[in-house]
Amino acid sequence: MSTTLPPMRQLSEHLRTAAQLSSDEVKALAAQGVKTLICNRPDGEEEGQPSAESMRTLVESLGMNWYFLPVVSGQVMDEQGDAFGEILAKAEAPVVAYCRTGARCGCLWALSLRHERSGERLVEALKLAGYDMPDFFKRLQG
Repeated sequence: MSTTLPPMRQLSEHLRTAAQLSSDEVKALAAQGVKTLICNRPDGEEEGQPSAESMRTLVESLGMNWYFLPVVSGQVMDEQGDAFGEILAKAEAPVVAYCRTGARCGCLWALSLRHERSGERLVEALKLAGYDMPDFFKRLQG
């Protein structure tokens, strides 16, 4: 089985983000050595989307760690960023976080670091990873 890995954005040495993953992509990530998957996508957001429980079962069957932190698109809260940071602090690396497009994961990562880094540095890091979120960038820099 040769599955191409999904497009991902590198946010730190140990964290990449991705859009919705298929079961074959999860298997490919496990084969590549990814240790932890974080799902930031609520169940039922889109027809045909795999449930968090089915993904958890698959991820754990592959010996990976699973975290579920559902966040509604366009409604990312500071507290959810804090929770994301707590997960990252204990997660076995390397880590891949995913949602519908990967944008929520990027927002959560930045919010998790908002007390440690300036908004300008966080925006710079997000842009370097390929994110273009002007409204969120304003929020970080505000």
